[in-house]
Amino acid sequence: MNILDFHTHIFPDDLAPRAIVTLCSHSPESKNYTDGTKAGLLQSMQQNNISQSVVLSVATKPSQVSTINRSCLNIKSEHLIPFGAIHPDTENVHEELAFLKSNGIYGIKLHPEYQNFYIDAPEYFPIYETISDLGLILLFHAGKDPGPFSCDHVLPPALKKVHCNFPNLRMVAAHMGGWKLWDQVEEHLCGLPVFFDTSAVSEYIPKEQFLRIVKKHGAEHILFGTDSPWFDQGDIVKWIDSINLSGTVKEMIFEKNGRNLLNLVQD
Repeated sequence: MNILDFHTHIFPDDLAPRAIVTLCSHSPESKNYTDGTKAGLLQSMQQNNISQSVVLSVATKPSQVSTINRSCLNIKSEHLIPFGAIHPDTENVHEELAFLKSNGIYGIKLHPEYQNFYIDAPEYFPIYETISDLGLILLFHAGKDPGPFSCDHVLPPALKKVHCNFPNLRMVAAHMGGWKLWDQVEEHLCGLPVFFDTSAVSEYIPKEQFLRIVKKHGAEHILFGTDSPWFDQGDIVKWIDSINLSGTVKEMIFEKNGRNLLNLVQD
């Protein structure tokens, strides 16, 4: 079975050691399973039979956006699928998004906790409109975060509001729609045509609730994701395999849904 990991992170080789230490210091729950480099991710993928990984970056300030987006072109390969980055305060945000589209980048990630903005504030709607018009994928960190944040910037009702305003936006809500807010996910998001990924949930969500969300939301909108290097890719594969899902559904989650979503951007 081919496996597509829709949620991973790497850092430049010279920055990776410092980034790992800093991010792990945010919470005693945080631990790294690779060294955070491109080579470390590729080694993990090889060891765990993962054919491709989507690599996500976050611009914590506007000045980082251009550098991150141009580095995507160096990461892009048969095995690695980089997403670009946008900071909500980027002055030339529409030009940056057009650059990503024209260079074959499939989408971007926004992390509203690190970037300190509320996703349903109307001043950010023009960004979503451009992303939607370009046919790109928008992946949100969703729910709480183990870092030192207020953890209220991207709640399930706000995700629903964004979807309702931009119904054609190809949106992924990471961490099964909202990390540690899965009751709200069931109430506000299940059944909407929004994708959830499985990253960073295996140690926190009861299997019964995970299975219930998959059934309520629709297996066709669930993407396999790990949040490597913070979770071991092989452990997450085993965790999904341990859940009472049919072989057909597992194939959808492990690869087919992600592949179909990426193909939509190409079309």
